[in-house]
Amino acid sequence: MKIQKLAILALASFVTIALHGQLFHPLGLGIEASRNMVGEWFQPQMHIEGDILYACTNQGLYSKDLSNEGSEWQLVGFEGIPLQDYVRRGEDILALRHCYYVHSEFLLLSHDGGKTYEDITPAFFKGRGYAFLSLEQHPTDPNTLLTSSCYNCGLFLTTDFGQTWNKLADYTPEYTGFHPLNPDIIYESGGEHLDEITDLHISYDGGHTWQNRSSQLPHYREIYRMAFHPTQPDKWIAGGYQCVYTTNDNGQTWDTQHLHDYDNPLNPLNEDYNAPWRYAAYDNENTDIVYMAGSSYNGYMKLMCSTDGGMTWNTPYQEPIKTTPTEFVFDMKQYGDKLLIYSQSDVYMVSKADLIEQTTSVRSISSTDESSTLFDLQGRRLDRITQPGIYIKDGKKIAVK
Repeated sequence: MKIQKLAILALASFVTIALHGQLFHPLGLGIEASRNMVGEWFQPQMHIEGDILYACTNQGLYSKDLSNEGSEWQLVGFEGIPLQDYVRRGEDILALRHCYYVHSEFLLLSHDGGKTYEDITPAFFKGRGYAFLSLEQHPTDPNTLLTSSCYNCGLFLTTDFGQTWNKLADYTPEYTGFHPLNPDIIYESGGEHLDEITDLHISYDGGHTWQNRSSQLPHYREIYRMAFHPTQPDKWIAGGYQCVYTTNDNGQTWDTQHLHDYDNPLNPLNEDYNAPWRYAAYDNENTDIVYMAGSSYNGYMKLMCSTDGGMTWNTPYQEPIKTTPTEFVFDMKQYGDKLLIYSQSDVYMVSKADLIEQTTSVRSISSTDESSTLFDLQGRRLDRITQPGIYIKDGKKIAVK
């Protein structure tokens, strides 16, 4: 019977893919960047400059040549310093140090690529504990930077590469950044850390005035780092806890797509989506493809993708990397046809093509009724199509927009 044959072929396809081995391929950084070693809010970031990958770690700044598969990681600078992030201006590097209660040196300036450095932390930043989470650089002016404080301080702007800072707002965001195509737009997002209420503010005039968009998003579903469409500047996307947020008008209005069935939270199909989806990215070559990276609380790293611009999402791929309770995802970057995922245990390389293949394959078809020819990607029979997405009709994938 046709449906039975389709079930066998689909299941065989899934088993064949599974035999290929794990999707996350470690790059052998050899440094466990556990946030518990230096404080709860340690979230080190990566940067790709040409073919060189730079990773902030709890032992300094390391680099690896991605064009040479056999290349080793090299210590670049800031040896022994737990780094959250850095920005570059030629040979000058301004590094953001993770500070764990007693430290007061947040901002370290180097003129020789990180070999030597000096503390340029303003006096009013000191004594704040582990406050500052990221440095964000203006897309066209390397001297203009943002830094955000998770506690007490707020959101700050510098126009002289960290020598002086002006306070833009009292908000305490986890994530902030410039719109890459319209840097007068600045966002801050995350959650109020005591009650986890969603927090989203947007400025359209360089931080002079702010609009609160938090009320448009559900409470207790934090919104994480923003991704901007590379050719349609009004279109943004961000992950949340068990959900995805989208806007088509530069953040004025927002839609929330819930990925978890709240009426049936124990449904194993929906449980796949149970994660904080912290990092989003439009594919560099095909903007209809969008990636999300997150982690669950049972030790799994998770990736999912959309092939219709974020309207619908394929079943996430998850992989248990280690046996510790969590495998926190710190960052996600793209390099050619690969994704790079930075987590507690290592930096991992993922083939985009393999991810799409694994998450879009039909795992099984549960019905043997030949007259029932419409299914979703989880193999569930449908009476009709109620929303856009990818479906199986007469044994073939169809896209409904």
